[in-house]
Amino acid sequence: MEIERFAPGDTEAVVALWHEVFPDDPARNDPAAMVERKRARDPELFWVARIDGLVCGALMAGYDGVRGWLYHLAVAPGARRQGVATALVDAAVQELHSLGCHKINLQVRESNAGVLAFYESLGWGVEPIVSMGRVLPDPG
Repeated sequence: MEIERFAPGDTEAVVALWHEVFPDDPARNDPAAMVERKRARDPELFWVARIDGLVCGALMAGYDGVRGWLYHLAVAPGARRQGVATALVDAAVQELHSLGCHKINLQVRESNAGVLAFYESLGWGVEPIVSMGRVLPDPG
């Protein structure tokens, strides 16, 4: 397995992966649009995992100078339980730390027990905070 920075040639594979892994995502999380937005902002904080040269995982991160965030970790069903997700998270954590980040957040749907258990196995924990959000309309 190899972890590499996302390259434009990975777009089709990542879009297909996110459609497969996140079939119920809201329209605002359209995979092709997310890739384009990420390529325009912090493209160096976007990784893919490959097995035998084929994209089998992807992860985006962000850093605002205060906190880092992990977004949209996905691993193809046939590549799970092979260390792909762990390797992607490790790459993101190392990169964010090298940028001076000392706190990384992520969000998991409360009902996703398997993903919660995965992150807990890597040392992440549920914090006594409330995550709030606001969906904005499309600009213009």
